[in-house]
Parts: sequence; structure tokens; C-alpha cells
Amino acid sequence: MQASVEQFADGRYTDARRTLQRAIARNKRHAAELPGPVSSLYATLATVAEHEGDTQLWKTAARNNVVLLREKLGEANVATMIEEIHFADDMVGLGQPVLGDGIYAKIQRLAVANGQSGLGAAAAFRRAWLALARQRDREAMRFADEAVTLAGPRLPMMRQMREIVRTRIAIRKGDEAAVDALAERLRQSVVTQPVLLYAPPIDDVNPPPRDATLTSLSDGAIRFADVGYWIRADGHVDNVEMLRTNGLGQWKPGIVRNVNGRRYAPMRLPDAQPGLYRIDRFTVRGTVGIPPGSRLRQRMGNLTVHVVDLTGTEAMSEAARAHMAQRTAVTPAPSPQ
Repeated sequence: MQASVEQFADGRYTDARRTLQRAIARNKRHAAELPGPVSSLYATLATVAEHEGDTQLWKTAARNNVVLLREKLGEANVATMIEEIHFADDMVGLGQPVLGDGIYAKIQRLAVANGQSGLGAAAAFRRAWLALARQRDREAMRFADEAVTLAGPRLPMMRQMREIVRTRIAIRKGDEAAVDALAERLRQSVVTQPVLLYAPPIDDVNPPPRDATLTSLSDGAIRFADVGYWIRADGHVDNVEMLRTNGLGQWKPGIVRNVNGRRYAPMRLPDAQPGLYRIDRFTVRGTVGIPPGSRLRQRMGNLTVHVVDLTGTEAMSEAARAHMAQRTAVTPAPSPQ
């Protein structure tokens, strides 16, 4: 696992995938006594496959992760239900929102039936977020209300998440002041971890049709960048910088604009801590497939952007911590405002 993490962080996606596949081949026979570690191998392989552009492997690894936990721990086990929610996330990412919503709904029912109302609330909120992305605003608010009801008074954060859904709907309807209004309301009950309220869309990374000067950008390469930034206690972003880039070219300004334009919920931090430092990996790549008239798998189709938080994703965190430590030693903290 650690070897694959270091390879991924270094941009060696193919090496990371091969390392994980070999580890799974060696260790899957130990799934009965070590279901958690073997599950982590599959989950990390799914992340690597997503960024590499192998959608079939992405889907297969994510499914195998869930199947393993169902068999070894049972479908009503909390760990199984959590990974099934992540599998639904993957299906949404693979362009199958109906399948993803069905899995969320199933886990919502299963969690409630087994006394895990907090997990049921998480599934319901994902249904709300998915409905929001599909511009089904009424459904989004209905599912957000269900999430709040399931969460109850023990999880007050869910009420704030519902306000985020309401704010996103207001922004889509042209209310540019909605983010500031939400941030002001959340100031009264600030959180301890970053909660994204708004991020501007990333510019289309595909070259214009028939633009001969840009067609070479749709080749088989994988391009990525690591972006470091501070999230201040008031939720604004500061000191955004490209820590490393590999072939992003004209897409760099759009990615920086995306990070600079983010707004997070205000956070409760120790007095001596000016903010939280994060590193996001942005990967731009096509999808691996077999084009008509060929038998060779190759990268093809439109380019898409995929993002993973190197400082917050469990499987990627160790390598990211070392990278972050190097950067924070020389990067000035944001000035208090």
C-alpha cells in the first residue's frame, strides 16, 4: 500500500496500479482474517484507476471492494455500508447517476433498519446532492430534509449541510450574495473540518472542434498538477500555488481560478493556527478504451478532470503529509483577517 501511495503521489500511475494489482493477487486469500486491509487495497486501486482513465478497472475494483466486505462482514455491517456508499459515489463519477441513486436509497433503508440513522442521513444527503447536480431542486430539498430528520439533534452539522443545498439552488437562480449569507449564518456554529460551500466550475479542458493546433492535447498522456493552498478560519482560500505540474499547459490558470474561488464554512481552529493547509491532485486525462476498427486499448474521447485530496484521503495521506511538511516549512501562513 505504501509503495503504491508513493508512486501515485509521484505521478507514476501505471506503477501504482501494478503494485496494487500484485498486492491484491498475493493477499486476497487473506480477506477472511484481514478484510479491512484487503478492502483498502481494492479501494485504493479504484482511485488510481479513476485517475489513470481505466473506467472498467475503476468499476471492477470498487465493486470487488464491496463484494468482499459483504461476504466477510455482512451487508448490514457499518464498514460494508460505508464502502457501498463510496461505490455509489464511483458509479456517479462513472456517469451512472440512476444506479448511484439506487444504491444510496438502499443503504439509507438498510442503515435505518439496523439502527444506524447517522449513516442513513449520510446516504440521504448524497441523494440530495445528486438531485442538485441533476437540477432537480425539489427532490434535492426533500432528500436534504430527510437527512436532517434522520440525523436528529445528535448531528447538527446535517442542518448546515441542508443550508448548503439551499444556497447552491439560490446561486443557480442568480443570487450572488447567497454564499456570503450562508457563511455568516455558519459563523455561529463553526466546524472543525473544511466543508466546501462553493467552487467555480473548472474551464472545459477539451480543445475546440477542428482546432488543429490543439488536437495533440487529446493524445494518450496523463497530465496532472498538485495544488497547495491554505483554508483560512473564515473559509476563504489563500496562497494558492502550483507545487508541481506535468503537462497541464493552458489549463493551469483555470485550475488555479477554481481553487482561488472556493468558499468553505468558517472553522473553529486553535488561536495559534492560522488555517489548514491542503494539497489537491488534479488529473486531466481521456478514457481508456478500444476505438472502432482497432483491437488495441488506448486513451480516447473527451478529456475530463479528476481531483483527490492528497492530505485528506486515507490511502494517500502518508505521502501527502511528507510533501505538505516540506511545503509548509517554506510557505508563509496566510495573514489574519
